[in-house]
Amino acid sequence: MFASRFSRRVLILIGLGVTLPALVLAAVGALMTLRVSRALDAQTDRYNLYMARQTVEGLERELLSDLRDRIGPAENVARLGGNPLAIREAMGPSDSASITAEYVSLDQIADYFLLLVESTPLIYRSGAEDARGRRFAGLMLRNAEGQVSAAGGWWVAPDRFLASHLQSVVEERIVNDERMYGGIESRRQVSIRVIAPNGATVAEVRPPGPNPHATDVEMEGPFEGFRVRAAASVNAPIAGTKRLIALNLAFILVMAFVLLIATYFALRYTVRQIELARIKSSFLSNVSHELKTPIALIRLAVETLEMGRINTPEERDKFLRRIGREAVRLNNLVENILDFARLEAGQRAFRFTNVDVIEAVRETVDSFRLRIEDQGFQLTLELPETLPPVRGDGLAIAQCLLNLLDNAVKYSRERKEIRIASAAHEGFVTVSVSDRGIGIAPRDQKKIFEKFVRLEDGLVHDVKGAGLGLSLVYQIMKAHGGRVEVRSVLNGGSTFTLWLPRAAESAPQPEAQARTGS
Repeated sequence: MFASRFSRRVLILIGLGVTLPALVLAAVGALMTLRVSRALDAQTDRYNLYMARQTVEGLERELLSDLRDRIGPAENVARLGGNPLAIREAMGPSDSASITAEYVSLDQIADYFLLLVESTPLIYRSGAEDARGRRFAGLMLRNAEGQVSAAGGWWVAPDRFLASHLQSVVEERIVNDERMYGGIESRRQVSIRVIAPNGATVAEVRPPGPNPHATDVEMEGPFEGFRVRAAASVNAPIAGTKRLIALNLAFILVMAFVLLIATYFALRYTVRQIELARIKSSFLSNVSHELKTPIALIRLAVETLEMGRINTPEERDKFLRRIGREAVRLNNLVENILDFARLEAGQRAFRFTNVDVIEAVRETVDSFRLRIEDQGFQLTLELPETLPPVRGDGLAIAQCLLNLLDNAVKYSRERKEIRIASAAHEGFVTVSVSDRGIGIAPRDQKKIFEKFVRLEDGLVHDVKGAGLGLSLVYQIMKAHGGRVEVRSVLNGGSTFTLWLPRAAESAPQPEAQARTGS
């Protein structure tokens, strides 16, 4: 057991030695990939913010250029000393569907706000719209001395203006401006959208891609409340790069997972092989001991009888009983080994007939009674007068009972009491064998039905065996469609119960054969 635990620890250390460096490398690779992804995200956010600001400035310059073109005649009149009416006429029609001119006297300018565009003050009225949703935008007018004498401007529909100028600003001015950062190709891969205060899209140049990293910049002046949103387009490098990063990260995680699974199964397989080798070695050792002991006792008894070293008939009978008991023990061991080999090979055949459990129990106990009484056990039989028949192989059921009785004898100490009871239950007939022996710890009560398992703790270690008896009982009960249960208290005894399915209550069924394996 110590060697097995030591081997497991060594294997675990080897597994950790293989997997930990690989997992560390995978974790470093994943972290580096995530850092690259975050850096790419940050760079994209910064560039989108830059493009949004450039678009806002471009639209403001577009408005300034438009106002300059319109106010030229009025400014000439103002510099020549024209009166407000002449200036107003020089500004064009007083009203139209989309734009309306307005003259602002010097006294009224204080009610307006200023926005500097290319160092030129552009005046507007914050939060003021006319009935058509238009906003005022204008420029200063100067007299012959160059002094500000008034202002002239127009009521402009901002959504119409932005919708009509966004394409030219983005596709021509920004894209072709060599002074801008990022190169022409980068600028062409940005989606630009103007959004109204109510959230509606006013205009758009190129749709955003699946990984947009959208950045909004609020507009000012006459466009107050509108905002420009810049995002990565479908053709932006970040879209392909993010897919590549995601694929790389998924590949790292899959490889780490596969490595863990492969290491787990490799270690599990190796541990099983080591455990199997240990079990086989222990099995051979136990079988050798189990074979040698009865042979040596039989040989000693025969030699004693041959040499006439007996003084009374009782002593002769004693040696003869010993020979018989050890022969039965030897036979049981060989039968168990052969049965186990047949079960493993799927060659164990069962002849299923209706079996009288009471009769099977009595016959089995009678065949075992000599050994029980010879070793001073008190046997109690609690059998009802009648029991429903079960469907099974009588010899196999008897073998199960013999294995349970043999265990009860081997694992009993001072309290040599064995109790056999049987009862009918719904769909089943039970046969239980109880002893007052050393008992089984709760953690080992499932393990004892595994093949080759020998508990090596405490008093169990002193009892030799091949580790096949209970495994055979489990497999035979399984082949019968029943089960075997154990209730045990450490140092208080054990009760093994066979649950055998009842035979059908109709006419007796013909004999059937079945084969089973492990």
